Amino acid sequence: MGVLCRVIVSAIVFLCWIAGDTSRSVSVEAPGSERPNTAVSLGPPLANQHGQDTIDRSGGPELTAAQRELVQQLGDASYIVREEAAEELARQGSAAKDVLTDALADPDPEIRWRARLLLHRIPEAAQAEDADDRLAAPGPTAQQRQLVQQLGHPSFFTRERAAEELASQGVAGKAVLTEALKDPDLEIRMRARRILDGVLRDEFEAGLAAFIAGVDGKEQRRLPGWTRFKDLVGDGRDAREMFARMIRSEGSLLSAYEKQSPELPTLCAARVAWVQSYAASGDPNAPVAPPETMATLLLIGSDETLKDHSRGLSQLHQLLSQPAALQWIGPPDHSSILRTLLEKWAASAASAGSHYGLALALKYDLKELGLQQATRFIEQGTTSSSTLQYAIMTVGRFGGDEHIPLLTPLLENKTVCHRWSSPRLKKDGMINVEVRDTALVALLHMTGKDPAEYGFKLLVENRETVYAVYSLGFIDDKEREAAHAKWAAESKPDEK
Repeated sequence: MGVLCRVIVSAIVFLCWIAGDTSRSVSVEAPGSERPNTAVSLGPPLANQHGQDTIDRSGGPELTAAQRELVQQLGDASYIVREEAAEELARQGSAAKDVLTDALADPDPEIRWRARLLLHRIPEAAQAEDADDRLAAPGPTAQQRQLVQQLGHPSFFTRERAAEELASQGVAGKAVLTEALKDPDLEIRMRARRILDGVLRDEFEAGLAAFIAGVDGKEQRRLPGWTRFKDLVGDGRDAREMFARMIRSEGSLLSAYEKQSPELPTLCAARVAWVQSYAASGDPNAPVAPPETMATLLLIGSDETLKDHSRGLSQLHQLLSQPAALQWIGPPDHSSILRTLLEKWAASAASAGSHYGLALALKYDLKELGLQQATRFIEQGTTSSSTLQYAIMTVGRFGGDEHIPLLTPLLENKTVCHRWSSPRLKKDGMINVEVRDTALVALLHMTGKDPAEYGFKLLVENRETVYAVYSLGFIDDKEREAAHAKWAAESKPDEK
């Protein structure tokens, strides 16, 4: 076909349904092209124990059973199985309308979303393929049909030679092999499945290889999510390699995102919860969450135009706050696609008025973003004292001399932003941390001065905020006033 994305989609449409021995199942433990914790059934069973075909495609009750099985495959662990089932139901057109309507009440959000999408496609399914598709996919030839019949020949060697010849035709043999899937001969159907499996896998990988290499031709790409991904991280080979992995692993999620599906928040929440199981295990030897899944979640989560954008912020923030996630995304000196997407997500969180972006700027060493958000929180004047404390320490950590005027007015702010008790340190009363205490510690750090010389006795070092925010105060007010007086005296301009 003329469009690369149609080459890829045509390959994934039938791939798993035709995959070899249909009695196999694959236990899924991580998303490659799979959804988590599900057994992948590679297509409907071809025959019962007596060798009879169990699916009658001529109509009647057996067709309904086959349709319901296809509906369940819409929620299969394998992305390719889901795509193939969707294409088969779309091909059936109005005959599948009832079973798809029933599927709108299915408890699986993936099935509900795909069923709703397919119901919108039914009028299109009844129409003939467009002229380009007909030209690109000519019908089977007489010679090809003869080879297909030889797949059921009594001679094993004849069957093998016919299979080799059809496999060698590659994409040119797709039409006749697809047609052969309905042949009354079980041997022909089974062999056609195996051959078509290899052909489509080769076509799928060839399409992705061309995409990665940038051999796109003149047609505009229509892979779901690619346009925005490209705008965010670029069009280089690394970006294309990552996106190809995202298509393999999270194609259905990207498709739901592209189409603004109502099920998208539910699908994203389920995927975040699954990745959370990696992060929360606490096992240093636990597997790393797939980068392509993290990239997909960050791409979708950073899109402020989504209707329910704010709904997913807390879920993704909780995941990104895990120590394991910090290792997955990489250190600050590592320029990566994931870090670029993380910055976009943190920026979107800030635009939504959330403090999540500020917290992640501290955790992931996002200096520029951290300073932008901290400055905004300090200047707006309505920030809560707790958020203001983190904003001040963000400036203290990332800022320079040019930021001293931003913090200096806060030395007059006596609002308590944190309080705690320690009978060992102070028998009666609470230990308070005021906004002005936080500002003073930040200024001392920025100017290279030792806070201990100003009477700060409780400071505890912290990687993210320089010092733990609870430790920025004083045991009594006399120490506090002395510290601020010392800074004020040293900061006065020399009088001559």
